Amino acid sequence: MDSPAPLPSPVSTPTSRKEELRQTLRERRRRLSGQEQHTAAAALANQVLRWLQAAPDTGCIAAYLSVPPEPGTGELLPALTAAGYDVVVPVCEAQYQMSWVSWKPGVELAKSPRAPLWEPVGERRHFTAVMPFRLVLVPGLGMDVRGNRIGQGGGYYDRFLAQLRLEQPDADRLGYVYDEELLAPGIIETTPLDMPLNGVFTPSGLHSVG
Repeated sequence: MDSPAPLPSPVSTPTSRKEELRQTLRERRRRLSGQEQHTAAAALANQVLRWLQAAPDTGCIAAYLSVPPEPGTGELLPALTAAGYDVVVPVCEAQYQMSWVSWKPGVELAKSPRAPLWEPVGERRHFTAVMPFRLVLVPGLGMDVRGNRIGQGGGYYDRFLAQLRLEQPDADRLGYVYDEELLAPGIIETTPLDMPLNGVFTPSGLHSVG
């Protein structure tokens, strides 16, 4: 496994350190060229599809609709449905909860009233109505080698993952980030509300955590 990307250790309060880290990671993403984003998206899609070939053949796949310069899912999602997988993506609801809607190529999209992203139009279901999950792909700005993740700060995924841990504790919860966003331990400040993941996909491979 490649060495985690180093980042300077900020000083100040835990809350401000977390926001400073978010700004650093966002700026790093903004510097990626369109070609770099495309190359990474293709490599990430290949990593996920390769992993699925060896995974138990049960359950649907929870993915998400990426927004540049996030690690792209534009190649992954069509490849998943072409391979016969059932794919659901989240819709932001009130009180920082998420519903799940089936995704297929050509599905109608609408601008979310709660987040700067597009969401599919269709039947909204609680995650317990689409279980079991074969794979839950989790976006984030970065993740460390212990499974700690830093997101955009809304808390949608941490709330969902806390509920999922009770309903399907064996679900594979895997991050989806660029190689340089796999961070060394101690970089990401955590609280009891932060839900760790089982591992993380990067363009270079699937990295286990400990």
